[in-house]
Amino acid sequence: MKRTILLLVSIVGAQAQVRSDPAWVAAWTAGPQQQVGTLKPIQNQTLRMYVPVAVGASKVRVRFSNEYGNKPLLIGAATIGLLGADGAIESSSLHKLTFANATTVQIPVGAPAYSDSIDLRAPASGSLAISIFLPRETMPETYHRPVANQDNPGPLRPAAELVGPGDLTRELKVAGGAPSPYLFLTEVDVRSARVHGVVAVMGTTRTAGPGHWPDLLTARLRSAGRNVAVVNASMVANPLTRPYPGGGEAGLARFDRDVLRLPGISHVVIADAINDIGQPGGNVVAAAEMPNLETLSAAYLQLAARAHQRGVKVLVATLMPFEGVPFAGFYSPEKEKLRVALNEWIRGSKAFDGLIDLDALMRDPKQPSKFIDGLHTANNFGPNDAGERKIADAIDLKLFR
Repeated sequence: MKRTILLLVSIVGAQAQVRSDPAWVAAWTAGPQQQVGTLKPIQNQTLRMYVPVAVGASKVRVRFSNEYGNKPLLIGAATIGLLGADGAIESSSLHKLTFANATTVQIPVGAPAYSDSIDLRAPASGSLAISIFLPRETMPETYHRPVANQDNPGPLRPAAELVGPGDLTRELKVAGGAPSPYLFLTEVDVRSARVHGVVAVMGTTRTAGPGHWPDLLTARLRSAGRNVAVVNASMVANPLTRPYPGGGEAGLARFDRDVLRLPGISHVVIADAINDIGQPGGNVVAAAEMPNLETLSAAYLQLAARAHQRGVKVLVATLMPFEGVPFAGFYSPEKEKLRVALNEWIRGSKAFDGLIDLDALMRDPKQPSKFIDGLHTANNFGPNDAGERKIADAIDLKLFR
């Protein structure tokens, strides 16, 4: 008979336990967002999620969260394994995930749950397949939506798939199912004595998902002999100073939960506040919510103070151009003036431990409110593949000492 453990642990308690064990480091993260709109319940379904790991591992553990649920989340079974080149799990690597030795777990509303540690050797450039079985009606309120950045996406594997009814968690290969965002999965930690640090990139749509410059930076660090885990703590549509429907809590509100809590965290890159400037006056955010320079600079200083209090180095990135973004009301000459002023303040501030000048890398010298031609996506919102590569190649690796 399966045992079910009811996890009665506070978020604060779980965080303290993680930070007391320096051998664990974060190898992947996905900050929880609250899914809005009309949600369809999931019942008697298996969800398979695909996760790239930033560094190699000998032991692995997984963190789930019921952050935004309205009732306890029951995971009836869960497995983890290495994803092979053919899309199937390598048979020798498949392991059951347990929770205090139980094969099922019930997670209270608002709480996380860590799996037990398992022995699993994962290469630094590998991907994991994490499967969970949801036996009873479950609303997918807690999710994370990544956005890939590709010039020509083609048939990309989705972040996750609902692969069929029943418990399919031990199936090595499953037929393609209904694409899904990540549900309830927020972190993969590894135990490794050779990791030189964990860098969390906190940005928005411009960095949220595979194929963006944080992934390329990880590979570049590895090639330079630096085993640094660059994990992506970005969120689609996420502002720094206020929440956004479906875009998660304000960056200021989620910073401790999504960044400073991560085991092994050594650096954070504050990558973007473009939504704070662009969203007001559009279809969702009132124009009256437009921040000024003082509000934005105070937010950056608050993040730096909180990180430094934990001994985490703070690198700050300037905001890239955004003229030509097709979203209603997103760009205006007045908003451009605020972007330029904030970038000037960032470059001159002494509050940070390093600067990544994305604006200087991406702006057209003749039209500095626009990207250099050939380096932006079709909607002008961010860099294309060539732009992402230029950013990753230009970042000074000495910043991550």
